[in-house]
Amino acid sequence: MLDYNLNERGSVSLYEYLYQRIRDDILSGSIVAGERLPSKRGLAQHLGISVITVEGAYDQLVAEGFMRSVPRRGYFASELPRAATVSRLKDVTDCDAGGVAPGRAFVPVSDLPKTSLDGARLWQRALKTVLASESERELFAPAPPQGTARLRRAIAAHLRGSRGMDVDPEAIVIGAGAQLLDTMLVQLLGREKAYAVEDPGYLRLTRIYQACGCDVCHIPLDAEGPDLRELEKSGADVLHLMPSHQFPTGRVTSIARRYALLGWASQRSGRYLIEDDFDCEFRLTGKPIPPLAAIDAPGCVIYTNTFSKSLSSALRLAYMVLPDRLMGRYRQELGFYASTVSSIDQIVLAHLLETGEYERHVRRVRKRARDARDALVVAIAQADLEDRVRLEGADAGLHAVLAIKTDLDERELLRVLGMPAGCVSALADHLWCAEHGVDDGLRRLVVQYLALEKEMGGELAEKLRTIL
Repeated sequence: MLDYNLNERGSVSLYEYLYQRIRDDILSGSIVAGERLPSKRGLAQHLGISVITVEGAYDQLVAEGFMRSVPRRGYFASELPRAATVSRLKDVTDCDAGGVAPGRAFVPVSDLPKTSLDGARLWQRALKTVLASESERELFAPAPPQGTARLRRAIAAHLRGSRGMDVDPEAIVIGAGAQLLDTMLVQLLGREKAYAVEDPGYLRLTRIYQACGCDVCHIPLDAEGPDLRELEKSGADVLHLMPSHQFPTGRVTSIARRYALLGWASQRSGRYLIEDDFDCEFRLTGKPIPPLAAIDAPGCVIYTNTFSKSLSSALRLAYMVLPDRLMGRYRQELGFYASTVSSIDQIVLAHLLETGEYERHVRRVRKRARDARDALVVAIAQADLEDRVRLEGADAGLHAVLAIKTDLDERELLRVLGMPAGCVSALADHLWCAEHGVDDGLRRLVVQYLALEKEMGGELAEKLRTIL
């Protein structure tokens, strides 16, 4: 039986302290791979805490891949790669989530109108405040190539609190959107490298790398993330991935696969992982999943993120965190670029981060997404569809996948459903290689929570009931 002194937890919640202790024991090998853990009820009785507390810790450990749940057998510790070059996970202490193939038309990921509208109003208020309170010298001074020091400091503090990352502001580069930063990374890493992307995934990413003159490899996904064997066979030098909440599948890359990917990257000089921390702010169940960059001791992870989902894609604000070995090269080879984001926009974003307005906005959006998800789950149950429809990847992010048992193909299913544009798309439309789709007889639709809106969950479920 596991013995932990819960009086040592300080200000940390019981469930989070229990999660940390079990996680650390699995990482250290004190709990060996394959070892069966106590039942939730048994551990709760042993430690004198509630079953709900143990359940919360276990659910988080399963979500991150430290444990696996076997129906009717219990919980077992996962096997993790052991490598001295891989660091221990840092704790995420804030931002609690409690809460195309050639010839195929490009299918864009829809923006989320209500989120964008709320983000625009927030931005408008902050802009008025900044224009009224900041000096003209600061507002209209040319921003340094990497971005203003104020915004880089604010982002570093945000990453420390929300993602458990200890980031030097001097390692942050601000850019006008992810596409620009991806193009700059090709210039930095080299066009001669082979770039691997997840499939299904963002088709536009393939186009960006191809437009830069790069060879692109498409890596299928399995239950734990990018398929490592396929990655090794591809001959790729760089893997671009979304480990926290993959688009469009919603899958979370397991901790074992994350270590394995770090091992792959560190095996050969010049290999890198580009981590797109997509949807990281919107963990709907449990704690946020720590980023790959938080365990990157070898220095081979390039962390990227944007404010497009949380504020609006129209703002074109993104950033990347370069490892030490690339920072010098960036300054030498790309330091001549002028900043691509205006000083005013950078100051407004810094203001939102510094004042806590951004985090409050994220919490509101997260609640709306959780409400929309929960309403959809309830509607599916009320329509008696649980044996024919399941929701995949629903614990995080602003989208999930409906896996549907039907003879209709995905595009015909979409046509019959007749939902408003931007609410639902066919997962097949996000595949570059058709053979990388899941061959289990189910049709999969990608549902955008906030475009769907809470009240439309019942409408979608009723239409599915009629069709099925």
